[in-house]
Amino acid sequence: MPKEILIAGAGWLGSALALSLKAQGNAVTILSRNSEKRNYFNSRHIPLIEVDYTSLDGASINGEMNKVLFIGIPPGPYYFDVIHNLILTLSPSYILFSSSTSIYSASYGEVNETSALGGNKILEDAELLIRNSGIPYSILRFGGLIGEDRNPALYFSGKHNIPNGGAPVNLIHRTEIIEIICALVDNEKPGVFNVVFPFHPTRKSYYEKQCLVRGLAPCAFDSSGTGKIVNGSKISKLLNRPYRYNIE
Repeated sequence: MPKEILIAGAGWLGSALALSLKAQGNAVTILSRNSEKRNYFNSRHIPLIEVDYTSLDGASINGEMNKVLFIGIPPGPYYFDVIHNLILTLSPSYILFSSSTSIYSASYGEVNETSALGGNKILEDAELLIRNSGIPYSILRFGGLIGEDRNPALYFSGKHNIPNGGAPVNLIHRTEIIEIICALVDNEKPGVFNVVFPFHPTRKSYYEKQCLVRGLAPCAFDSSGTGKIVNGSKISKLLNRPYRYNIE
């Protein structure tokens, strides 16, 4: 059944998500701090409302308040207040929150959704706010985001003696994320979920290979270091959906 969906944040993920949700017949509205993309979205029949997240006016959002709210705003100044104001003003019926695996403090070994946090404190406080809101939610802890036009190999290209090459990667393709979010919008499965592709080569082997296959200037990592492996199987089992988009 089509739903009314508010997307707070029209960045690299939020913009693509809006187009996919609209294509499925949902009524999508973008909330953004600036109006630079208004013409782009209007041409695709997706309204964009310019808002100040710290003083959001619910009256400016048309329709009923029982909407799905996707929060894809990156952590920044007054982040806790921004999230609190979105929830308080819009009173959504269901929240999807874009979090990150950086919330875990572990420096090695496998982590899952029950592991200790202690990493990114800003995200941890925001997650706790959402969990205590009394509104059904899905908190999605994404690995590093990649896509056809985005891979950290672009940043590492041409660099040498890059540290921590022995650490595993925890990555996820944008298309994978979008399909998972679309499934959650349809089913509204509540919970906290890691979203990470189940392949964890070392940074050295992964990024050195990515530079080669992409025709970039080679990069070189040292072989030292270790890191955590994030288990993303919970969401896959819940949705009965295997991960489909390889990170290579």
